[in-house]
Amino acid sequence: MRVAYLDIETNYVGSYTSDDQRFFRDSVNHQITVLGVRVMDGDSDELVQLFDKEVNRARLVEALAGTKKIVTYNGRSIPDAIKNRVGFDFPVIAAQLGIVLDKEFSHLDLCPECWKKNLYGGQKKVEQKLGLRREFPEREGAWAMEAYRAYMKTGEERLRSELLAYNKEDIFMLRELEIKLAALDSKPQKYGP
Repeated sequence: MRVAYLDIETNYVGSYTSDDQRFFRDSVNHQITVLGVRVMDGDSDELVQLFDKEVNRARLVEALAGTKKIVTYNGRSIPDAIKNRVGFDFPVIAAQLGIVLDKEFSHLDLCPECWKKNLYGGQKKVEQKLGLRREFPEREGAWAMEAYRAYMKTGEERLRSELLAYNKEDIFMLRELEIKLAALDSKPQKYGP
């Protein structure tokens, strides 16, 4: 089955601060800077990353062609059954590109799956609790925004490369997290120290 692992990076141009919950719900003011899709189908494994002006509806539809399921972390635009909340990636994609992905594709959002196993927090925090390791553990979404803004000012290719590497790691870790969650017993457990 053709499965796509999807993650976006954004540059926020609105008025809310990141400590305000409205910041994450303000889909209209999050400009997509990187849209990454890893498509796996049997032995085939392909990564597509769209950067800045490359991000558009046609390119996304092309990257997802033939996909049966999309996997995200906190990506849903349809409220989950546990906390009745929407996520981040799909609402931003809907606002910016006009496509509601979880109405077009089967969707597995790993965030509510983590909640079912008593694992709370962002993707990186949950990965740490489960013993998954990253090459760039110190980098967060705020870093990605700063790196993008610095790249746009300077044109320094190193910043663009680091931003794409950060997005790639997020995407590849989605698959690792999916595997780890599938291996866990569904009974509530305590993870981490």
